Amino acid sequence: MLEVWLGIGAFALVLATAVAVAARRWHRYDAGEDAAAVFRARRRELRAEAAAQQLDSDSVATLEEELALELVDAGEPASQPASLSPPPRLALLAGAALAVALALGLYAYWGEPNAPLLAAANKLMAAGEFGDAEELVQLEAVLARRVDADPDDMDSWFYLGHLRLQTANFSGAAAAFGKLHALAGGGENIDLAWAQASFLAAGRRIDAATREIVDRVMASRPDHPSMLELLAMDAIRRGSFAGAVGYLERALRQPLPDRRRALLAETQRLARQRLDPERPLIDVTVTVGGEGAPWLMVFARPQGGGMPLAVVRRPARATQTVILDDAVSMNPALPLSAAGKVEVVARLSQTGTASGDGPTMVSEAVDAAMQPQVTLTLGAAER
Repeated sequence: MLEVWLGIGAFALVLATAVAVAARRWHRYDAGEDAAAVFRARRRELRAEAAAQQLDSDSVATLEEELALELVDAGEPASQPASLSPPPRLALLAGAALAVALALGLYAYWGEPNAPLLAAANKLMAAGEFGDAEELVQLEAVLARRVDADPDDMDSWFYLGHLRLQTANFSGAAAAFGKLHALAGGGENIDLAWAQASFLAAGRRIDAATREIVDRVMASRPDHPSMLELLAMDAIRRGSFAGAVGYLERALRQPLPDRRRALLAETQRLARQRLDPERPLIDVTVTVGGEGAPWLMVFARPQGGGMPLAVVRRPARATQTVILDDAVSMNPALPLSAAGKVEVVARLSQTGTASGDGPTMVSEAVDAAMQPQVTLTLGAAER
């Protein structure tokens, strides 16, 4: 930021110098104009008297020539500027000070002395990285001043909200994203950040304010992974581990980056450990041979076919194990635990739906109450 203020100082110095030079030039010009004005005034008087006395033009010309000579002898020639005395020092100082104040004032109004810091913050946030604590505090103060000066600056509200998330000022972040939402008229990305900040500000719980945001997002995307993750965290906080497993299962059905998928899967595994170990469930291991469709569908259905009772969808891999239980039931009114004997189906799918004609394997009838372990293998020719 030092180079910015050096530039402002240089600009102010140039303005002050220009004021001093202009003052000297104006003084010279003004003195010359005063002498010329005296000659013109005296000449008008002379011509008026000549007209009154009815003098001829030759006589008038002679009198004007004598007037000019008289002014020259008196040191006030019409064609030569008067004495070049310097302008008053106080006036020069006042003009220079005014120029400096003008330069600083204009920059304070239109400029941005913290531009280097803001530019660096923009790059850091774009890369998902942030500076040290001291730099974050400085930047937050700068952004707070900007939104105070211009409450409609949406970019500053956006950066301020994310910055406050980084500094654990969650209520401040929620307020910033709320203001941004009001200015921008909504938007999924704004709602996602707002919901996260509101969730954290409420102690990692979904209160009424957070629920309103979550419901708005899920009205258009019922299986939004980020909203499902917040719902799962809230359920864990409340001790509803089956509910958390269900929310996480819905999130894991979506296309996700590998790192995030692994984190959600581990969270689901830990939540399942808090469930009743004697509950009805089916442990299913599926092996996929060769190249196939991108999605693996594993579901339990009534013997001989029918609507799935419990479903798990995962990206297809060589070998993986999934759990079918009431937490992943399709309809809570028809839980897997009340279905009696069922058959387990493993199917590769291009679209990620239980229906389709991809490679499929069906198990023998099993009862979830017995906690059976089922192993299915899918190959290119399997049906």
